[in-house]
Amino acid sequence: MMLGASYKAHLYSSISKALASDTLFETLPVGRVWELPTGLNRLLRRRPNVIFTNLPPTTWYARLYRHLRRQHIPIIVWLLGDFWREHSALLEAGSYTKRLLAPSYFLAWSSGLNLADRILATCAWLEKTVRERFPHKRTSVLYQGIDPDLWLGSPFEDHPYHFESPAVGILQDNNILPKVRGLLRFSEVVKEMKDVNFYIAGGGHYTDMVKKAYADLPNVHFVGRLPYPDGVRRFFRSLRVYVLASGLDCCPNTLLEASLCRCPVVASRVGGIPELVVEGETGWTIPNAETDTWVDRIRDLLNDNELASRLGHQGQQFVLDRFSWKMQAIRLLSAFKEELRIDVDQDSEDTSAR
Repeated sequence: MMLGASYKAHLYSSISKALASDTLFETLPVGRVWELPTGLNRLLRRRPNVIFTNLPPTTWYARLYRHLRRQHIPIIVWLLGDFWREHSALLEAGSYTKRLLAPSYFLAWSSGLNLADRILATCAWLEKTVRERFPHKRTSVLYQGIDPDLWLGSPFEDHPYHFESPAVGILQDNNILPKVRGLLRFSEVVKEMKDVNFYIAGGGHYTDMVKKAYADLPNVHFVGRLPYPDGVRRFFRSLRVYVLASGLDCCPNTLLEASLCRCPVVASRVGGIPELVVEGETGWTIPNAETDTWVDRIRDLLNDNELASRLGHQGQQFVLDRFSWKMQAIRLLSAFKEELRIDVDQDSEDTSAR
């Protein structure tokens, strides 16, 4: 049983499709107080063997269900981002209301993680952070997967956007300040590449901050939010190079999507991003402060069609081999089975002790 928020429904649907047919995977929206009685009743009727959630505070909900069942049911949390760094940024630059609510938000998430039997981190880099904070907690990695069917197919099926060549694209949501800081710094790269057109897609709370950083650069074009997935696919197929300039990221799907569209990538060397890029084979990762290296790598791809094509093809195959939902479903089922084995072993030990 998946406990999650309704706005992540597409994510749960993808997981469900990829799991084996003999695995019953249901999603239960929780996140609102008034959903608690109905949700508990549904849990008690369905009697799931494992509870899986991407919202750490809902482990309290799962614990209550476990108490009512009077049975140990494994609770697994899927952590999709670096909650601790994001929370620090919220205290620094959030609205007055968000800063006021931040302590209760932090307590709910940190205690929720502590109540889980296992934490799945969305990249190996994040798993290391989790282990430092919860050294006795069972952990493993579950990347955010991708559905290749949405991104493959003939490029001629999509009409490209009318971008001026050479076109370099950036697609980021500007809702988390540590991520946005990488994009703000990337303006230094753009200033050095006046003959290249940069198309920035996305939106979010800090978009005005981003637009201000690029306001005096005539080679920068803001295109706003794009329809998903068709508009995003057209975007990647209209570019020569995709750039992800971020100050913090764990498993950004845009890198996987761009690679499936055979668009070579150049990205910030932060967080889990290096796990999604094979250096010199599918693209490059670069420290945010190395402006000259950014310029050189982007120009390498713009000036060498053969290199760009080779990296694009290799990037597509790399994502197909490592990050499809089919591959991530294998990881998830392995975590389920391991927790259930541990549960059975603990029950056996308890019986023997009695």
